[in-house]
Amino acid sequence: VETDYEHYAIVSSIVESGKKPSTTLQLYLRSQDVSPQLLKKFKELYRTMGLTDDMLVVMPKSGEWQHGKQ
Repeated sequence: VETDYEHYAIVSSIVESGKKPSTTLQLYLRSQDVSPQLLKKFKELYRTMGLTDDMLVVMPKSGEWQHGKQ
């Protein structure tokens, strides 16, 4: 969808399996911290795709996930 080739990429995918298509929008960063401006842009974009705030998941920063914990 969008990238600056140095700091971030926003990737969209639509999978049509079964009766209803599934839409995914992902924000990839080269650093572990997202700027407030980029997060705002991302949120505005996913709303235009019909996604809602309760669908947003922020994954832990690299190295923060512990095996066996959810």
